[in-house]
Amino acid sequence: MEKEDKEFHKKLDALISKCACYYYPEKTSDLTPDYNKKVLTENSLIKKLIRKKRIKKKFNQFYDVERLIESYNMFSDEYSKNMFLNVALYRISGQILLRFPIFYSKHFSQFDKYDKMLIDKEEIVLWNDRMHLKKYNLSGMGYDLNLWYTPEGISINYDLEQYRYLDIVKADMSDNVIDCGACYGDTALYFASKSNDGEVYAFEFVPDNIEIFEKNMELNPKYKNKIHLHKYAVSDTSGDKLYFDSNGPATSCSEYSNQDNTIVNTITIDDFAKQNNIQKVDFIKMDIEGFEAQALKGAINTIRRFKPKLAICAYHKNEDLVVLPHLIKSILPEYNLYLDHYTISRTETVIYAKV
Repeated sequence: MEKEDKEFHKKLDALISKCACYYYPEKTSDLTPDYNKKVLTENSLIKKLIRKKRIKKKFNQFYDVERLIESYNMFSDEYSKNMFLNVALYRISGQILLRFPIFYSKHFSQFDKYDKMLIDKEEIVLWNDRMHLKKYNLSGMGYDLNLWYTPEGISINYDLEQYRYLDIVKADMSDNVIDCGACYGDTALYFASKSNDGEVYAFEFVPDNIEIFEKNMELNPKYKNKIHLHKYAVSDTSGDKLYFDSNGPATSCSEYSNQDNTIVNTITIDDFAKQNNIQKVDFIKMDIEGFEAQALKGAINTIRRFKPKLAICAYHKNEDLVVLPHLIKSILPEYNLYLDHYTISRTETVIYAKV
């Protein structure tokens, strides 16, 4: 066994030992546990040993471990490697009754502070009352903008800055940004506030999302003219027709239709850049519900030409943790890769890249 493999397995075993005592009393139906359920702690040494073996067995069944180790070794710092391992284990937690103690100390505990930023009491109710958007002024956080959004979204995108990795990967003052999966315009406004001298090319095609996107642009006339909305699905080929049922930020596309589907046309980043004579691309962000790999393949020429910073979501598909690092490095081997995670669930894992 090579040195890198031994390091991986040593860390994995230590992590399993650390969290094997925490568990849920019953199996969950989804990979994400129900955080309203009571978490139990196992004190029996024998039962903890049995649980450790069960976790390791499930891990080996869930992943191609050899390939996973290759991805692990592609990351450029220890924090990213450790977080990669945390996330890999956490993704199977719901299937093995495991309560994985990750991020609880710093997430979703101070949402009351956002109440002080409310502009008024008006609400936008979406998803059959499942989501309530309120109007916030973010000047107290250092952002010169107003926003229809949620406390969770503000925490992730503006407090924790999901699309920034330390001072290594971040939007700078003159950056041109491609924002794939712009949803309500929250990330487009984040980038616009960071890159005052650049342009933001936002891709979003869901009508309900675009309606909120436009409301957010109206709240922020300072940034409205530098954010350019394009109503396409970003993929590896242009001109294809995909089908979708509107599901807010979680809307995903398919090649297959039913009578209630809506049609969207695809475009590649390479074709978009060529058609619009884009002279520079400094940052590409993707959060597109499992189409990240296809979109990266459709951006090969742009990436190789401009060597932009990347922030690519890696949680929509089980294989993303393995596939996306390999794909990014195959497109531009000189990229340095980093990784972080931003919620107490299995969502919001981001891979970053910078030359």
